[in-house]
Amino acid sequence: MDSSSLNVSASSTLLSKSQIQNPFPFLCSEKIDKFSVHTRAFELFSSAYKDLSHLKSKLLLLLESEKPVIITGAALGGAVASLFTLWLLETIDPKLKRPLCITFGSPLIGDASLQQILENSVRNSCFLHVVDAAQSLITAGFKPFGTFLICFDSECVCIDDPEAVMELLTGDNTDLVDYGEVLHRLDRSVLSMADSRLMIDDVIERMEERAEKKKLRFDSFKKLNEMKISMVYMEWYKKKSKKVKIGYYDRFKSQSASPTSEFDIEIKKRKTELNDYWESIVEEVEKKPQSDISILKRRFLFSGNNYRRIIEPLDIAEYYLDGGKEYRASGRSRHYVMLEKWFGNESIKATRSASSDLSDLLTFDSCFWAEVEEAMIVINQLKAVKGMRDEVLIAKLVKFEGYVWGLIEKREVSPEIFLEKSSFMRWWKEFKEIKRRNGFNSSSPSQFTDYMNARNYESYGQFAREQWFTP
Repeated sequence: MDSSSLNVSASSTLLSKSQIQNPFPFLCSEKIDKFSVHTRAFELFSSAYKDLSHLKSKLLLLLESEKPVIITGAALGGAVASLFTLWLLETIDPKLKRPLCITFGSPLIGDASLQQILENSVRNSCFLHVVDAAQSLITAGFKPFGTFLICFDSECVCIDDPEAVMELLTGDNTDLVDYGEVLHRLDRSVLSMADSRLMIDDVIERMEERAEKKKLRFDSFKKLNEMKISMVYMEWYKKKSKKVKIGYYDRFKSQSASPTSEFDIEIKKRKTELNDYWESIVEEVEKKPQSDISILKRRFLFSGNNYRRIIEPLDIAEYYLDGGKEYRASGRSRHYVMLEKWFGNESIKATRSASSDLSDLLTFDSCFWAEVEEAMIVINQLKAVKGMRDEVLIAKLVKFEGYVWGLIEKREVSPEIFLEKSSFMRWWKEFKEIKRRNGFNSSSPSQFTDYMNARNYESYGQFAREQWFTP
């Protein structure tokens, strides 16, 4: 793609995720829903859309036949080649070898938002930009991505650090490049580092810092196996709590302010460790293009989902101990929201059967205990207006009753909510009394109330044939 004779305009065009004319909505991430591209390059790309679509189909066939594909362009043509390659990459099977885009003396095509998106994507490794001193001046707001081959006299340096690239591109060290000679070097794989005097100390230092950050980022994914040890602690804590008929939610709530044993102290430590880990993982994933999220391993999704279901109730306990209200709307951490969303997007069906034992089940809705706490707040409000019937508050309790019954019917709630000392059973006793006192027990038949009064919950989670209803 050669457009070296065209005037290179530095103006930018904003592309948003919701924009119909945006051919790159898949590049938007959870946190970045818009970015800007080089206007003239985008106009050329758009005007040649039909021809590029035909070329795209041909290249996909080549890639499927496992043939290497290299896309090149000079000056503005290189910018168009970069846009085309980004577009092509979205339709390539992740299992296939990706194409390589090589540009020569081309302008930067995107802003800082696009740079941040691509920096966290596998696409970033598909671009090699060869630069020379005749390149247009770097315009404010435009940022590099991919790898840059910067030539100095007869030597070259390859850099993928955006800050270092900017340092060198805005300096006086680049020379006019003989592209024929560059191709010769690439073909022979002879790349040598430029004279060390060109790599000033502060540039090297920043490159090392970025390299360390990248290493830590990759290590965080490797650390997933280590986090499983902390999850084993949490499972153990859950089982030990069940033995004293209190449930791990209520045990943690009662011990949170001042843990009485080394084990309880260790659990708080493990909880903090797990939260820190998953918050950092979600933050990294949110920076990735949305289409990249789909390639995350199932192991990641299941591990994140199990973490959310066992740890979020403990965060809820701390939240309400501190006097919080309306956890779902006001107190829930974003990383829980995203983990639930990503797991839900995969449409993964539960594998439990109607006859399976639910004794170790984690409640599907990790905000269940927040709903219990809100229902207890309503109970206390009704008790405060003794002798008066507040229809709004009663309606809230009836709604909660329906919510719980739905979970029971679908076998999506842990049997430990029915433990003798649980907050839920405390709510039920209060609710039953309010129903009797307010006279809406007989006039409002309830499957949930009948179920609880008959103490059928005592066999909940055992084999379905022993239960009185069919879920």
